[in-house]
Amino acid sequence: MNEQLADSVRTLEGVQACQYSPQARSLLVLFEPDTIAARSIVEVAARHAGVDDNQVVGLTDGPNGRASDRNGQATFAAGMSAAFGALDDQVRHATRGVAGLRTLLPVALTVWAVREIALGRAAPLAWSSALWYAHGLFRDYNSPPPS
Repeated sequence: MNEQLADSVRTLEGVQACQYSPQARSLLVLFEPDTIAARSIVEVAARHAGVDDNQVVGLTDGPNGRASDRNGQATFAAGMSAAFGALDDQVRHATRGVAGLRTLLPVALTVWAVREIALGRAAPLAWSSALWYAHGLFRDYNSPPPS
């Protein structure tokens, strides 16, 4: 059934490649945004899955044909922002508004780094460096556009 979905998306004009991953249960679509909109691909997939088009809400075509929410954020970025926003709300509630993730995460990483140095375990921090780079890239490239 999922290969049939990939086949139906592959036949759309402007779709260069389409591959279904059973491990990730996802569909990777390489397409030409000048030829076909992301919304059109999602609609075809929804129809193939038997989902009513009215249930596919909040997706528009952003810059460069990229699937985005109504604020222009990439769909994945919007989901991540919503998830971390909810977690931040819980942290702020738990700390009675004193601190949120923007405060606690850098403080926790700083305390951890100082502890590692104090214990003589200072070494290249590959995973934490990657985490900071990923955070910076996510923040810089997926910020909502200025109003």
